[in-house]
Amino acid sequence: MSSRRLFFALWPDDEVRHRLLHWQTAHLGSDVRWQHRDDLHMTLHFLGAVDESRIDDLRALGGASAAASFSLLLDHVGYWRRSKVLWAAPTAIPDALLDLHRGLAVGLEAAGLPVETREYRPHVTLARRVQTQPADITMSPIIWEIRHLVLVESRPGSAPCYRILAGWPLLPRVL
Repeated sequence: MSSRRLFFALWPDDEVRHRLLHWQTAHLGSDVRWQHRDDLHMTLHFLGAVDESRIDDLRALGGASAAASFSLLLDHVGYWRRSKVLWAAPTAIPDALLDLHRGLAVGLEAAGLPVETREYRPHVTLARRVQTQPADITMSPIIWEIRHLVLVESRPGSAPCYRILAGWPLLPRVL
């Protein structure tokens, strides 16, 4: 049987994607590997190599997600020196994001699929191979309206290297 590298994620709309790209062009040089505009996302659960026979299970799990839509404020840029990654993230993580993450984890465990044990650190990767932290890593806040959950395939070696396999709308927000 063949396998695919898969993950659940949040996928930005064109406006958020454009604002992130604008930050990249204003702050990053050509000596780093920018995250391709069409690959910008926030991972919820990285699944790794998954047998193709399990993709229908993952589609069912995504479709059964009963999470409500929510707003996410990307307002912080950080740098992981060890992995040489520059990223954008919310300073305050909304409960709705944590609930969505936990709900998927419960479904993955019930389906016998792996769940990462590391603490969830929601972020959008902006660049890789960043040798030193840029001097100016401030970011004007970006409001991202989260309305969809997606299942994504990673295809290393191509650009863009991520392909959405399925997507599901989140429930309308109750005010």
